[in-house]
Amino acid sequence: MSITLNNSVLFKPVALGIYFLTFALGVVGALLLPTMSIFFADEVGVSPFWVGIPYAGIATGSIVYNQVIGAWSDSLKDRRLLVVALCIVGVVACAVFAFSRHYWLTCLSAVFLLSLAMVAFSQILAYSLEYAETCLPLERIALFNAVVRAQIAFAWVAGPPAGFLIASHWGFTSLYTVAGVLFLAVGLISPRLLPALKVPDHHEKSQPQKTGLWQELDSAARWSLGLCVLAFSVMWCVNNAYLISLPLHLTRNLDISASWVGWIMGAAAGLEVPVMLLAGLMAARMNPLTLVRASALFGLLLYAGVFWATQLWQLFALQLANAVFVGILAGLGVSVVQQMLPGRAGSASALYTNTTHVGTLLSSVLISGVAEAYGYLSVFLANMVLVVLAGGLFMLVRPGKGVSEFE
Repeated sequence: MSITLNNSVLFKPVALGIYFLTFALGVVGALLLPTMSIFFADEVGVSPFWVGIPYAGIATGSIVYNQVIGAWSDSLKDRRLLVVALCIVGVVACAVFAFSRHYWLTCLSAVFLLSLAMVAFSQILAYSLEYAETCLPLERIALFNAVVRAQIAFAWVAGPPAGFLIASHWGFTSLYTVAGVLFLAVGLISPRLLPALKVPDHHEKSQPQKTGLWQELDSAARWSLGLCVLAFSVMWCVNNAYLISLPLHLTRNLDISASWVGWIMGAAAGLEVPVMLLAGLMAARMNPLTLVRASALFGLLLYAGVFWATQLWQLFALQLANAVFVGILAGLGVSVVQQMLPGRAGSASALYTNTTHVGTLLSSVLISGVAEAYGYLSVFLANMVLVVLAGGLFMLVRPGKGVSEFE
């Protein structure tokens, strides 16, 4: 009976609203990011070097916006209006992409507007963390966070195929119109689906005394948080390097059609969902950091397997390791950071989200350096070294205060 009651809190109207909004914003990202390179190459008509600039700019802009807005948003009594404002920025960005084919206008729109609009996802995530802290039993928080992150996996199962389908059959103007409508829909319905949360008294009292994210932590906690952020950044770096290199490795080294890449990635995304949910259940009984440490082993298995794989069926089989690696990383990563920063939902979500953007920047350096000098197969060898390094960094991380009861 108690298990049923505890699980029922995960399906209250507010929780369902959070799931829906996370999925909707995830679909926006899954529609735009995979197709953007084709947009700049074919529609705008620029060389690969200029195609890479918007991606690097979006990653850099997202890091700055997420950190500044994430820290500032912790002082707000209601972050829902901020979500609305960010979604309006997203509508403007999509309008520019829909009706302009001027490189610098679209590039600057991507760097300054689209990266700002994407902060709406971090703010929905921050709201979900505050909701979990104030409304859910402690043992259900990790599972709830995993369910929230699973919506991104769902979005990426459907988003990229839908994006390429819309772009190929109806054009990029239609694609960006759909994305703009989704931004508008999230902005309009988020205040209705998400009620204002009553901030706990301890949060209200501590808020005026906050001097800064790092200054509030003792030296050991700062060291652990820094190692944790670095380790997550390296993990996301190898994941992005894998995603970029796999299509080229298949076509150039294994002579396998690039059309299979979508099926391979879709299989991994589909398998990630049950992994995320299972990891959330396990995190109620053990330290989430332990599971994140273990995920590095599956990352090592994945990249070693891809390095030596020669058959298509082997690559499909390796997606189980990929699902465990990414599923734990995406499902429990924010919980680990949240436990290190109790009462700082905006900062925690922004800091964790920024590790994905730092990973994107690091992966671009990895690809341009290693692949250019030694070929795309060597990227997976470099990934093996880096994922072992990340696992070692996680071993040095001290668990956050919120996990003491699981020790």
